[in-house]
Amino acid sequence: MKTSDIRLIQKNLSEEGLYTGQTDGKRGPQTDKAVNAALSDRSQDLPDEWSEWPEKRKAVAYLQLICKDNDIDPGPIDGFYGPRTEDAANDLRVLQSTGTLPRPFADIEPVIANPHNFPIERKANLDTFYGKPCDIPLVKVPCPWTLRLDWDLGSTTDKITIHKKLADSLGHILEEAFSYYGPDGIRKHGLDRYGGSYNCRKKRGSMTSWSTHAWAIAIDWYPSKNKLKWRSDQASLAHPDLDFWWELWEKEGWFSLGRSENRDWMHVQGTRR
Repeated sequence: MKTSDIRLIQKNLSEEGLYTGQTDGKRGPQTDKAVNAALSDRSQDLPDEWSEWPEKRKAVAYLQLICKDNDIDPGPIDGFYGPRTEDAANDLRVLQSTGTLPRPFADIEPVIANPHNFPIERKANLDTFYGKPCDIPLVKVPCPWTLRLDWDLGSTTDKITIHKKLADSLGHILEEAFSYYGPDGIRKHGLDRYGGSYNCRKKRGSMTSWSTHAWAIAIDWYPSKNKLKWRSDQASLAHPDLDFWWELWEKEGWFSLGRSENRDWMHVQGTRR
């Protein structure tokens, strides 16, 4: 069970009037006492032997109960913290912070198109289509809105450095996005929070494989709210309001790791998988 799960437990115990301690994510005697009181009031929803469980298992059972109370299925109320309970807790956290449940990833259907015949993401294919990594023709494509570097919001740019073969496609996507969302929508959804494009580097964690950024065929958007391992229930760019944004890229043949693999929602690239 994660620290964030314990905070969720403490928050709900406080709302029930059973806990007056800090919402600090630390399961101590005060939290355990409140959990026991809450479960005693719900004994009809628990297995007969629940009172004999270890305190951690009781805490998980309470977490499962509050998920169920919010029409989120955690699986059996058994006090075991498996993937189903973890997913339910994540959904509950989003519900209580935003007022709505996250959209299931299974409901996201990427557009399959490749009008520019982008290659499959293999080095030989990329070398043939784009050239050698770090030795490719670069152009600066104007962006209709001001981009702020996500890690240094005081640094701005109005151009994206990209491979020459992607310039027209990128320019079309940016113009369409600005026309649809407007300045307020761009800022609201963090589309002005820029994570970079061309970068002559290897893939994270690899000493041999080149990142698609080294061919200048990838762009990162709003990295701080769309981290590498975040799924659709965490990533801001997975919001349904951004479907149009992603469909613009997909109709041009670009590939979104988030929309296709539910990871790295910041990243889009001019390749196929």
